[in-house]
Amino acid sequence: MAAWQRGIRTVSALLVVTAILEARAASAADQGTVEQLMRDFEAMKRRLEKVEKQTQEQQEVIRRQNEKIQQLTGQRVAPPRKAAAPVVATEAPTTTREEELKNEVTENIMRRIQPSLAAANKTFASQFNPAIGFVIDSVASYNDKEGGNFEFRSGEIGISASVDPFVRGYGIFNGTNDGVEVEEAAIVTTSLPYNLALKGGRFFADFGRLSKFHDHDLPFVNRPHVLDEYVDGESQGDGIEASWLVPIPQYLTLTAGAYNKIGAENERVNNNVPRNYSEFTYLGRAFTFLSLSDSSSIDFGVSGGFTPVVKEDQRDTRILSGIDVTYRYTPLSQASYRGLVWGTEVLMNSENRPIGGFGDGNTPLVFRHQNAVGLYSYIEPRLTRRFYPGFLFEWVQDINPGVGETLAYSPYLTVWASEFQRIRLQYTRLESPGEHANEFFLQWTVVLGSHVHSFKDR
Repeated sequence: MAAWQRGIRTVSALLVVTAILEARAASAADQGTVEQLMRDFEAMKRRLEKVEKQTQEQQEVIRRQNEKIQQLTGQRVAPPRKAAAPVVATEAPTTTREEELKNEVTENIMRRIQPSLAAANKTFASQFNPAIGFVIDSVASYNDKEGGNFEFRSGEIGISASVDPFVRGYGIFNGTNDGVEVEEAAIVTTSLPYNLALKGGRFFADFGRLSKFHDHDLPFVNRPHVLDEYVDGESQGDGIEASWLVPIPQYLTLTAGAYNKIGAENERVNNNVPRNYSEFTYLGRAFTFLSLSDSSSIDFGVSGGFTPVVKEDQRDTRILSGIDVTYRYTPLSQASYRGLVWGTEVLMNSENRPIGGFGDGNTPLVFRHQNAVGLYSYIEPRLTRRFYPGFLFEWVQDINPGVGETLAYSPYLTVWASEFQRIRLQYTRLESPGEHANEFFLQWTVVLGSHVHSFKDR
């Protein structure tokens, strides 16, 4: 078979497949009535006729080009028993030119039909539907001083979708015993130049490691005490955040943000009350990834939060800083669910605080500047596909001067029943001011559908 004939068949096949895809996409757009189906069928017939006409035109173009090639190379139509030597002398350049011609014709056709393909892709019914997921997180707990409890921690709905080629949006709605709240609702750019990205709305600020993860996404049952004490729970903030992927060989991202406040349980600022910009919280973070070998790596981040004026601290300044390091070992021969994770984060809080805390409000307060340090460190060997044992250590100084330290040890075992179902057992020995307790937890977490942040490697 001649090369131009093979080119015709290739081009024809591309056009036919394209026409079928366009017809199916068009018919999938609306199947509500018989009239619409008939219109789609007629449109399909017209497209097929157009394909046939284009095929004939391309066939004629290839025939003329082939004749021209033969004239330029001096090749004639060979008789059936023509000697081999002249054919060898002219076939190589002819074949090369024919291949180039075929590629050129194919590229021209693809350029012509590309707009039609793009339009067809936009007609699928699910193209603009957001991904939706639902997370159920329940915990059975027992404290040897307080007794037992069944805790419904959250029922969380997450939705996410692209708005257009430039922006995507997502929302997280969480229902607990205290009611329903919007945990996150943010807009994120996707195509800014110079490796830039902007995020606005309500979201978890990029401070530290685990403070920007939801409770059910933590590698252990409860959020570390240092995050509850210094960050006030999850790093939720209403504001705007910009990130920049630095264009250097070493991976490095820089983040800067401005927020009403940081901390889902931070009661120092009311989101509904305007304030001076000096009472906003400003954040900066640098994060990098270091590859030690084919199977081991280190994540390293430095974070800093700054609030120029805090009313309840006698209008003093507050600075919260942190360093986080995560070591991962994932042997290539054992798949991604085997290996080891070791994570550590150290935070320091510096501000003017009342000695002994705010108390009951009846005692005069005496303020003193306090530099408090706290940390958590955990190690999690991933022995099998389903069983992840681990151990968490915590040490935290209270942010108020004159209050003792908190110390906690927590061995735990995570059992992955499947990719979307997880069971966790944990024991915690807690030593804190006014409380010395043994705590036991049984956590059961499941995910329904697609969830934008669940069960990520931490």
